[in-house]
Amino acid sequence: MTESTLPHSEKDGDSAIGVDTSGRMNYASGAESGHVEVVLPSLPGSPNGEERLLAKDFGPHVASRIENSLNRQPYMRSGPQQTPAATFRHYLACAKGANLIEPSALKRGETLADEFSAEPEQAAFYSMVVRPWLHSLSPRRRT
Repeated sequence: MTESTLPHSEKDGDSAIGVDTSGRMNYASGAESGHVEVVLPSLPGSPNGEERLLAKDFGPHVASRIENSLNRQPYMRSGPQQTPAATFRHYLACAKGANLIEPSALKRGETLADEFSAEPEQAAFYSMVVRPWLHSLSPRRRT
């Protein structure tokens, strides 16, 4: 399809195309839906120094990292060694630094992190409270 045959809404949908400091293209419509790549620092002890993911995948990504920490075998020595609560706090700090979620959601996350670290049954608390909250997050519009 050539530009002249595109419907009006498709032609103007990505009119604000920009290039970030890394040279990647950023589309305005992608920013609205969370389809913008973000780079976050990895957990201490990880083989890679950074993690790349789409902003819309932040909540599920953090949930999978916490699940990995909950299911980690104590005899394993390679990879990150953080507790599930420390993993959650790490990603909340990343979200705060990268301005990924709204301040009210961030405050709720910090409250959940305090409750999560104090909870003796962390796996149950995670599955009933933290995981649903993480999957409910939507990306913040990035400008």
